[in-house]
Amino acid sequence: MYLRAMFRHFLRKNRSKIAPLAILLFGGFLGCASVGSPGGGLYDETPPELVRSEPAEAATGVGKQKITMRFNENIKLDNANDKMTISPPQVKAPTITSNAKTLTIQLRDSLQANTTYTIDLGDAVQDNNEGNALESLTLTFSTGDHIDTMKVMGTLLNAKDLEPVTGAFVGIYAVTEEGTFPARGREGDSLQQAIDSIVALYPDSIFSLRPFERAGKTDGYGRFTISGVGAGKYRMYALKDENTNYKYDVNTEDIAFVDSLIIPSVGSHTASDTIWNRFDSLKVDSIYVHEVIDYYPNDLCLRMFNEGHVIRYLDDMKWKDSTQITLNFAARMPEPPVIVLLDEEDRGPASRDKDSWLICEPNPTNDTLVYWLRDSLVYHRDTLHLAVTYPFTQNGIDIIRTDTIHLEKPETSVPADQQSEDKDDKKRKRKRKKEQDATAEDSLPKTVFMSIKLLENKIDVGKRPRFETSAPLDSLNIAALHLEQQKDSIWVSLDFEFVQDSTSLRRYTLHAKPHFTPGQNYRFICDSASMHDIYGHPVDSIAMTFSEKKPEEYAHLLVNVQGVEGESFVQLLNEKDVAVQQANVKNGQARFPQAPVGKCYVRLVEDRNGNGTFDTGALDGHIQPENVFYMPKMLEMRENWDYSETWNVRATKLEEQKPDELKQNKPKEKKEKKSKNEEYLKQHPNLRKKLPLNPS
Repeated sequence: MYLRAMFRHFLRKNRSKIAPLAILLFGGFLGCASVGSPGGGLYDETPPELVRSEPAEAATGVGKQKITMRFNENIKLDNANDKMTISPPQVKAPTITSNAKTLTIQLRDSLQANTTYTIDLGDAVQDNNEGNALESLTLTFSTGDHIDTMKVMGTLLNAKDLEPVTGAFVGIYAVTEEGTFPARGREGDSLQQAIDSIVALYPDSIFSLRPFERAGKTDGYGRFTISGVGAGKYRMYALKDENTNYKYDVNTEDIAFVDSLIIPSVGSHTASDTIWNRFDSLKVDSIYVHEVIDYYPNDLCLRMFNEGHVIRYLDDMKWKDSTQITLNFAARMPEPPVIVLLDEEDRGPASRDKDSWLICEPNPTNDTLVYWLRDSLVYHRDTLHLAVTYPFTQNGIDIIRTDTIHLEKPETSVPADQQSEDKDDKKRKRKRKKEQDATAEDSLPKTVFMSIKLLENKIDVGKRPRFETSAPLDSLNIAALHLEQQKDSIWVSLDFEFVQDSTSLRRYTLHAKPHFTPGQNYRFICDSASMHDIYGHPVDSIAMTFSEKKPEEYAHLLVNVQGVEGESFVQLLNEKDVAVQQANVKNGQARFPQAPVGKCYVRLVEDRNGNGTFDTGALDGHIQPENVFYMPKMLEMRENWDYSETWNVRATKLEEQKPDELKQNKPKEKKEKKSKNEEYLKQHPNLRKKLPLNPS
């Protein structure tokens, strides 16, 4: 209490002296808190600088697992765990932290003897205030008495579509002069001796039994660099590592391998840099000639593939509406799952039979399955208890698994037949509703109709019109269906077949007898009640018109192919990289007499087994996937034009073939960072005169 009274007395006596001092201190505090302009000088636009590290760059005889880096300013980390790559790879993930100006990396794997270590942080280190990134930050040191300095570089592509593969590891294993893998097992180490025996018999098994000895990670362009490589010979593999142990021990992982041995080497060439006059940018001040070190090989191209193993599991299951259940699986299912209704009398499993209580409708890839609840006693419930039995992938092997699923009825229950109605159906129903409202009060109950729609109004030459119903059909009266062709102004009846699609439960194809004629108009008529769906809803009377294209509505393309080995086929692709037409190469030519009009791309597959489809590779047997090539340009096709293209499929490097506009997996272009200082100096022109000629 006494001290408090004394302090109040002091403030009253010295108020006039303390007030200016307080204002000065407060203003100074604000000035210190300011990061940069306006009013505080130029902005900081330079990234942090590495002042020192422990161990130092190119240090030898290193034995500590802790690495520290000291910078000239406070830093922060941006996604460092993903951007950091360490070679040799670390099976136990290292920890990376930052505190003020210091970055710390703690390795958890034991250091290998006589080994060069390379730590690549990319652009993970930024200054704390402005976020300026320090690009390509690396540190190299050795546990032995020398540093291995050679590098191996290349590109990793997806074998099927030449997409750049990002975030995959490309690694190497050292081999002897004879090309075999050196034994590692010592006396008493039975496990390593067993691995040595397997590797001696099956060399590619090293990829599954041992982690990479050195590795690099692919960037957004699919490019990789393996640093710290010593003289010798190596085997190279690539891996999309799912469990981060740097070896191919999960058969669903994507892989790649190089057939020949990798022998790194070093070369050099002379380069010159032009230094321009700082006062006149059009005048040369001097030319600086210097030697550039080259590392080989620097143009390797690996093609990544999956051996065909997939991970199967139930991704999602929804009660979409009162009559529909949808199952989504992570991969193609070899057969539909078995679904059984629990807590009820046995209704049997679901099937494609229209009389089943639960009718299965798989999609073409058999990974999305729609189940139609036919039994009204079931779909009127509030909840469903189901047992779903299906193949499930566990540790790379498919086992049979049964899940018990509890589903609640959706809040808004929309009849399935109303969901797929097109605009014409809705207009007709609105019109019919008005007519019904105008009838007498004693009118009959309203009829709920199913619907059928035409999928294409204009069909390609040689194709057939396809139709889709709103729900699976229970009955179909062919006699109440009619196909007519317009001749002059008269509609003439034609014989036809209305065939259900073998892969789609609700799709039907219309075949005219003898055939459809290009350029002609047709209409397909369904009489009222000519078909009923499984819920008893009849179709309303409907007429759908369509036509077949004329030959002159297509382009005509001839591709003269060079550089092909064995059988092959050419595909025309749309702008989404999807094949729309395919033709075999015969006598060095692929013909497309009815090529699609518009933007078009071309892909070729060397079809070694002649089955008309791309085939993947296999590590067992050292089988590479089939070769795929892209014509490195876009074709603009016009109606009734003849095009001829000569294409040597090996004239352009594989990694440069696929047009950029087709690539799905490409890095985001970095926007050019605008200089805040330039903007600031424009607003304060007098300040520029006070700056040095070349401010740092």
